[in-house]
Amino acid sequence: TYDIAYDDGERETRVEGRLIRAKESSSSSSGEKFYLGDKVDARYRGREKYYPGKVGRAHADGTYDIDYDDGEKETRVEERLIRKRERGSSRSRSRGADDRLSEGDKVEADYRGRGKFYPGKITRDRGDDTYDISYDDGERETRVEAKLIRSKDGGGSSDKLREGDEIEARYRGREKYYKGTISRDRGDGTYDIAYDDGERETRVEGRLIRAKESSSSSSGEKFYLGDKVDARYRGREKYYPGKVGRAHADGTYDIDYDDGEKETRVEERLIRKRERGSSRSRSRGADDRLSEGDKVEADYRGRGKFYPGKITRDRGDDTYDISYDDGERETRVEAKLIRSKDGGGSSDKLREGDEIEARYRGREKYYKGTISRDRGDGTYDIAYD
Repeated sequence: TYDIAYDDGERETRVEGRLIRAKESSSSSSGEKFYLGDKVDARYRGREKYYPGKVGRAHADGTYDIDYDDGEKETRVEERLIRKRERGSSRSRSRGADDRLSEGDKVEADYRGRGKFYPGKITRDRGDDTYDISYDDGERETRVEAKLIRSKDGGGSSDKLREGDEIEARYRGREKYYKGTISRDRGDGTYDIAYDDGERETRVEGRLIRAKESSSSSSGEKFYLGDKVDARYRGREKYYPGKVGRAHADGTYDIDYDDGEKETRVEERLIRKRERGSSRSRSRGADDRLSEGDKVEADYRGRGKFYPGKITRDRGDDTYDISYDDGERETRVEAKLIRSKDGGGSSDKLREGDEIEARYRGREKYYKGTISRDRGDGTYDIAYD
């Protein structure tokens, strides 16, 4: 096995030889060199479309800093994403890869592989068919497989949008439209929006914007600042207690949950008045009750494999925060994905200094090492050979 330091900054230990191959010589480099001040077109954040700008700095590793004509700046842009400024270029893409994912794309992703898709944005293309996602609700996830991501549907309006137009736009790519005004036309099919509730958003694609409609689709029930409510946290089926922290003019609300979590722009349909006597009955028996500090095994990100760890927080709604023994952390893990750690073990007592073999991070293969510490709770620290 081998330890790998990836070019993108990630590190991995004990990688089996069958998973490694010699680097293939790439012939994809254009070979074209650029110099300080050169006028160029570059694919901002790796997107398919080219944006005009000029070279602000040339790095020794073949990457460049770009100062875009619209005021944006980007550092260490790869040479393959830059081309000499084309005069009179229509900048229409000849690629047919409509479904290609790029940094900055508005998408929906199957968060932690649980089967439900949440809206967000691709913040990084890892170059291996995995992507980092920044979700609209504030969560982040790294190395999400392409098969778990889908492009957001959207049709555009054929009408030309202009600065000052009153419009409705899908804030951060969400399904619902919010009222606002176009504050800037970027000249590349994207626009800056000043929303009526005070929010601002830059580089919104034209397909996410439509002319303002006077109709409204409200359920009729209104909530006010300080109201005690139950809300479906992140659109889940279960309601969690909290109170209204802010009411927006578009019929959405910010919720301050009783367990300390906060959520912004929750749709009215996901909120209900607090029900008295709601017992939040648990499906687990009292004997199996999980408590903070319990040593457990949990199905990390719902992938089907259990890893050892400890409960650091009981959310009071049958979900728990887990601190895994390998250093990973996970919040709001459902009780059904957690099991108590088996107390039964080998009849032979393990002691510090014993030479043993252990399944590193729960893998199938055993690796030789020495017990460096007995934690006193049936777990041990291992120093591998």
